Amino acid sequence: MRASSSTATATTEASTSASTTSRAVPHLDVLRVSQVDAARLDGELVDVLGNQLTRVVDAARATTRGRATDTKSTREMRLALDLALFACTTGVNRATPGQELMNLRFRDERTTTTSRATLKTGVEGDGLSVAQRLVYGSVKCVAAYAWGSWQRKMLREKFDEEEDASCWRRRAWSWSRAAENYYTLASFVNFCVFLRHGRYPTLLERVLGARLVYQRPSMARVVDFEHLNQQLAWRELSELVLFTLPYLYSTRVRAVFGALASSASSSTRDDADQPSSSECRFAVRAYRCVACARDEPVHPFVAEPCGHPYCYYCLRARLVERPSKCPCVKCFKPIERMRRLATTTTGGE
Repeated sequence: MRASSSTATATTEASTSASTTSRAVPHLDVLRVSQVDAARLDGELVDVLGNQLTRVVDAARATTRGRATDTKSTREMRLALDLALFACTTGVNRATPGQELMNLRFRDERTTTTSRATLKTGVEGDGLSVAQRLVYGSVKCVAAYAWGSWQRKMLREKFDEEEDASCWRRRAWSWSRAAENYYTLASFVNFCVFLRHGRYPTLLERVLGARLVYQRPSMARVVDFEHLNQQLAWRELSELVLFTLPYLYSTRVRAVFGALASSASSSTRDDADQPSSSECRFAVRAYRCVACARDEPVHPFVAEPCGHPYCYYCLRARLVERPSKCPCVKCFKPIERMRRLATTTTGGE
């Protein structure tokens, strides 16, 4: 009877201590934007250092009458910078500059989950182990450089143009493309999971169990939210402009927008702008280039048979791009030939 009561008491105390421990474990929610910004800041820092190092090397070679830094040397200098940054930060369990600004550090989540009873604020925990750091540096720096070199080698030697499907070059190209596609898909899925749970922004960090946590629980962010939002908006706007500019400079797009812009203002002058077959001279000032909307076309030419005026370069560029069945910007009729437009009027006076 006494033994059973002591067993029940021990069970009650164990359950109470377990419940107390489970309640004492705090929930740590690290800002997702801080984790993403830390990686971007580190990338920007390496880019700035790489550009400055390239300038220094070029200046030194110029004084010794050497050749400028080529692309391969630039990639090797970028690898050296990545290794130096890793050796000074993550390699010795220190925060990177971007992580320092965001008040973050790497924590070994595998050992933390086994000793959660010692957590008080949620940011405690050991740093990465030696094996984790070695794997992280090898994949982050060396493997990335090797994969980029392998891809450039395949493109340079035209592995994709190999006609024999059984050739090792063709198989290597197919396997490399498949591996790249699978890795991209896995990274996308991992990032979606990161947005949902707020842990492990990259696939490598998830595999290694290296979680970004706060260094100090009461430290404020060094970089203001407003500044980060401005930088993020400007960066995304720049990427959007760089993506859309080639399409806006397309001949077809410019022709459509030019026709829409000029149709409203010159719809009443279309009949007057059409030259008759008996006219051989036209006044340049009475016309406007239908392609660039210049008031006085540079080296004026007309498209035949429609007779709409162009600058020479505007019309010639379209005929070079589409030698056959090139449409007029104004009326979309096929241009058969181009004829020089006179700068004075003789036949009409």
